[in-house]
Amino acid sequence: MHKSRLSAIVIDVHTDHIEHSAGFWSQLLGQPSHVDDDGQRATILAADKGVSLVIEAVQDEARIHFDIETDDLSAEIHRIEALGGRKVSVVDHSVIMEAPTGHRFRLIGPNSHLLPSSGNVWGDD
Repeated sequence: MHKSRLSAIVIDVHTDHIEHSAGFWSQLLGQPSHVDDDGQRATILAADKGVSLVIEAVQDEARIHFDIETDDLSAEIHRIEALGGRKVSVVDHSVIMEAPTGHRFRLIGPNSHLLPSSGNVWGDD
């Protein structure tokens, strides 16, 4: 058995100034943003602290994707592949997956205190 949950909606922006991009979304949502020390990522926590909005500086095209956190990457990859998804690549400590519709999303290891209490439980049978 393993758990997974939607943990973030990530807005990839092609910029050298993440503060400016994060400022727009922060003001739009009425929530403060926190820029990481490396200046490449800003996080805006949702009001209920369940899902965060992440603004991330990238060299690729601008797009939006989802982060799914899981306590067992291998089991979650297998579950998604059984649903018709496919593994695209591994980047750092995350796995880029693609839905049958062509939409990409990222699997990450546990990154919040919410996974144990609010994650979906999946059987490995």
